[in-house]
Amino acid sequence: MGRLIALVAALWMCGAPLAGAQRGDPLAVLNGQFGVVGLAPPPGEAAQLAKLMGDALAGLQPQRPGQVDVYLIAASLWGEPVFEREASAAAAILIPHLGAEGRAIVLSAGGQGQRLYPAATPETLSAAIGQVGALMDPSEDLAVIFLTSHGTPNGAIGFNETNRFTASMRPVHMRDLLRQANIRNRVVIVSACFSGAFIAPLMDDDTIVLAASASDRSSFGCRPQNEWTFFGDAYFNRAVRGGAGLVSAFDQAKRLIERWEREQNLSPPSNPQRYIGARAQALLQRVEAR
Repeated sequence: MGRLIALVAALWMCGAPLAGAQRGDPLAVLNGQFGVVGLAPPPGEAAQLAKLMGDALAGLQPQRPGQVDVYLIAASLWGEPVFEREASAAAAILIPHLGAEGRAIVLSAGGQGQRLYPAATPETLSAAIGQVGALMDPSEDLAVIFLTSHGTPNGAIGFNETNRFTASMRPVHMRDLLRQANIRNRVVIVSACFSGAFIAPLMDDDTIVLAASASDRSSFGCRPQNEWTFFGDAYFNRAVRGGAGLVSAFDQAKRLIERWEREQNLSPPSNPQRYIGARAQALLQRVEAR
């Protein structure tokens, strides 16, 4: 099973779709549903991960009536160091920017040795979204969700812990999770190849979607030794950290990424994409004006 998981992970890296029905693909048994095929961790590690997740969920503070509260979920879904670095550093930038202290959770597939965060699995991501949905006022509050991982041409984003599990999430899965949790006002930021595929299923007036690439393009900078991907560096580390709002930061980051890609002769360009729902933008502007 470990070898099979490693093979599926390698196919993700090469851009092959995981949810197909080809013989030997363990995810085919999920029939396109959001789930995981994997191995249980050893008992000690399983207990540690359960405690990390329980503490993280219990630590989320309730919303305050009459005030726009922001809840943040930042998740590195692939067990390579660059993604955990990016998710944790992005959360450190977004929490003070959005006033999300006490209302943020970081999930990680690991990659840097010691486990500092709850595991990022389909179950834990669903649990985080469910807890946020239970705590926030759907008419008043805002959820910001940031995902960083590898993506594939069919629009899915990958979950992977080396030799333990592999999974995929399609954009419609994210749409359904948010709908089931009654999270109406949301900003979804995806740093992955082909991440523009998340726009069409999520777009409405209550939603902002920011994607590192067009739905038919790769993004760059995800080598394991990097501190950031191109998108994470340009968007969070430079534009948002520099004081830009989340929407204007995207425009700044896109110009910077285009310059980096030209300078390094990377082709075709990633062409980051955005969708800005009018009501979501107005709510975000209220938050950032504080």
